[in-house]
Amino acid sequence: MKEGVSIQEIENFTKKYRFQLFFSLAFILSCLFSYIFFGTGWSVFMGALGGIVGVVFPGMVDKVMGSAFRFIGKQEKITQMVLAIIGLVLAVFVPFFYFILLGGMGGIAIAHHYSKAFAESGNNNQQPPTV
Repeated sequence: MKEGVSIQEIENFTKKYRFQLFFSLAFILSCLFSYIFFGTGWSVFMGALGGIVGVVFPGMVDKVMGSAFRFIGKQEKITQMVLAIIGLVLAVFVPFFYFILLGGMGGIAIAHHYSKAFAESGNNNQQPPTV
């Protein structure tokens, strides 16, 4: 029977799932520090604001988010690590930034699924939002 997890297994896991781990940690930190420093009201308000912007302007928000992720993806590993540390510091001191991000991405998803359902329904009386 195997005891524990080896360092190599942890390194392989973090290399494979680094973005998921970063955002999970950032969301946990932003939730915790938002509750401690600002209260939950600002987080809900900023999440709703991001959702509204994402639903009303899905193409623009998608373009901005895509540009940001492409910029990060083109950087060297060290620069990506520095940007990740800056992102975690933002999660601690400006936690509602992540709630705006979550709301915006949720708004894009809602607009996308609405457009998809609208196209499948064959309803020609109104125009779907553009994603």
